[in-house]
Order: sequence, then C-alpha cells, then structure tokens
Amino acid sequence: MRSRPGTARGGRILTAVGLALLFFINLGPLALVVRQSLTAEAESARWPLPLMPARWTVENIVSLWSTETLAGHVVLSLLVAAGATLGSLVVGTPAGWAAARWRAAEVVSTRASLLTRILPPIAIAIPLTAILIPAGLYNHPLGLGLIAAHMTIGIPIALLISYTAFRDFPSELEDAALVDGCGPTMTFLRIALPNVRGALASAAILVFLTSWDEFTYAILLQLTNRTMPPLIYYYTEYGQLGAASTLAFMTLIPAVIVIAALQRLLVRGVLAGGLR
Repeated sequence: MRSRPGTARGGRILTAVGLALLFFINLGPLALVVRQSLTAEAESARWPLPLMPARWTVENIVSLWSTETLAGHVVLSLLVAAGATLGSLVVGTPAGWAAARWRAAEVVSTRASLLTRILPPIAIAIPLTAILIPAGLYNHPLGLGLIAAHMTIGIPIALLISYTAFRDFPSELEDAALVDGCGPTMTFLRIALPNVRGALASAAILVFLTSWDEFTYAILLQLTNRTMPPLIYYYTEYGQLGAASTLAFMTLIPAVIVIAALQRLLVRGVLAGGLR
C-alpha cells in the first residue's frame, strides 16, 4: 500500500525537525564550551551572551598552562578511569557469566547490583573515607582510593551488561567444550568471553565515561591530587568561567579518543557475533 504524498512529506519534515533538535541538544553544549574556552575572561560572563565573541583568544589555555600542572591532572584522570574500567571488567564480567549460568548467582548478583545504586555517592564516600585513610589510599597520588570508589559504580554496570550478553549466548557451545575436557575457567576464557566482545566494549565505554566524569567521590577522596571534574568546579566556583570552559574542553579530547578506540572494538564484536 502506497503512502500518500502529503503523509510522506509530513514524515520527512518531522524526521528533519527531530534530527535538528537532537543535533542541537547534543552538540549545542559542546559548541558553547568551545566558544567560552576561546573567549577572553572579561567577556565570558556577559549577558545576554553573544553568539560569537568579540575577540577569539587562547589566553585561557596559556594562563592555565602556566599556573596549573594540567598534564598531571589529565594523566591522573586517565589512570583513575582506566583503572576503574579494567578493575570493573575483571570483577564484573566473570560475575555476569556466573549469573547467566547459575540461577542462585543470578538472583543474588543482579539484585545486589541494583541495590548498590540506591544510595547517593556521598553517603558511601563518607564511610569509605574512614577506610581509605588508615589504608594510605586517601588522596593517593595515583588515585588508588578513587579507583576503588569508582569500581563500586563500575562493577554493577559491567556485571549487568555482561550478564545480558552471556544469557543470550548459547550455553550448548560451553557444554561441548566441557565434554571435550576443557575446564570451566578455560571454557569461560576461550569460548564465552571472545563471543561477547561487543558487550564488553559497551561496558568499558560506560564505565570509563562514568569514572572520567564522576565528581562526588573525586572531590571528597582526592583533596589535593585532583582529577579534572573537581578542578573544573573550583575554577567555576571562583568565577573564572573561561578557564573552567577551557578545562572542560580539554576533558573532551581524551574521552573522544578512548570512545573512538572502544567503538571500533564494539563494531568488531557485534560483527563477529553476527557471523558466528
């Protein structure tokens, strides 16, 4: 049955409007951050905010580079996000596999993962501080305490995503490997794990971005050795909007690179699963 010309035209118009709104909502804030980072500090707080600054400048970047050890803050943020992502996948992926294969583990682990997200981060950060201080991990130069805190968020994400992937993966292939003499550990590593690479890439992206952008734990557990989100907050608190926007723009670059790299793994994993 053919659609009427008016109906088809109306559908195209709605699609175009929807795409335009989506484009504006997603890229509008990014464009504003870039604009503010390249605007003179004296002009950053003007209202109404002009669409284009009167003068483009890189003085915010130069000023920050001379007053802050920006490379150190970026490296620390990368170490924390990478450590939290790796740790969450190492713990959460086997737990997700166990949950998908054993009913008792499924009920306990999946529900426990949801329960961990009921409390706000600050409610967990305060007692966690009392543990990290005597352990020597509070305000650690390598952010080890912050990695542990971020894993409390990342493990449930990795567990639930891997659980869904393993549940959809046919267990008959694992049973055949067990019959052929492959132990449970090797069955997991050689049979199950390679077939859920797309899901693992998805989990890695979500955990990395969660850790990279996380603020509450970072500001409470890293008093002086700061990651990027608290540093952005401090400059905003002191009214230096241009500097804060410059820092925000700098956080976009490593995040985009990591996402692009993991996105390729995600596509490869999905294609591999489709050709299985």
